Amino acid sequence: MAIREIVVHVEPDAAGAGRLDLARALADQHKARLVGVGKGDAAPEGVDEWRSIGGPKELALHARYADLTIVGQASPGASDHVTETLMSVGRPILAVPRHGRYPKVGQRVLVAWNASREATRAVFDSLPLLAGAANVTVMTMDAKDDDRVPGADIGLALARHGIKVEVVHSTLGDIDAGNALLSRAADQGADLLVMGAFGHSPLREKMLGGATRHILDHMTVPVLLSH
Repeated sequence: MAIREIVVHVEPDAAGAGRLDLARALADQHKARLVGVGKGDAAPEGVDEWRSIGGPKELALHARYADLTIVGQASPGASDHVTETLMSVGRPILAVPRHGRYPKVGQRVLVAWNASREATRAVFDSLPLLAGAANVTVMTMDAKDDDRVPGADIGLALARHGIKVEVVHSTLGDIDAGNALLSRAADQGADLLVMGAFGHSPLREKMLGGATRHILDHMTVPVLLSH
């Protein structure tokens, strides 16, 4: 598996400029073609192709055929491109926080693992990024794995791909999964979080709370998500 085409959603603000810088760096690293999408006809510098789009539905059309799509965390009250794209394209999405600068990702990676379909997709979708990482930590939370060591199997699967991985286990107690992940990411200085998205429907997560919704609302590092 390799990254051959990256789509980046470009917006005319500081967050959009930072996201474009990250997309350029990833395209250079993986020798990938970079496609910029956004409103207007003026192509930003450093993209191989520019496509004018009107909204999330058009973004999804282009994301469906890319190896990775980079979008920004939604501002309060704005269109949530992350959720809408995730739920319609079946391809990995790299969501970038609206605050801060992230010139590179993938050196210190935290993987959220619960053995779900969504988590499995996210891990294997992220292999091209994990392959270049200096450190990969797989984190399980309150895990029960049929008398097997939680996270051991995915750790072995990653090791077979030549990835140096550490598996850690967390007991949540009074803290929710979303906060536990962000706390661990901060403690280890992670520059990328990998996780499956929306094991429940986005509406249910919005109404009742959930790890995906919490991460999308409060992310502090770029997050690679798959559904």
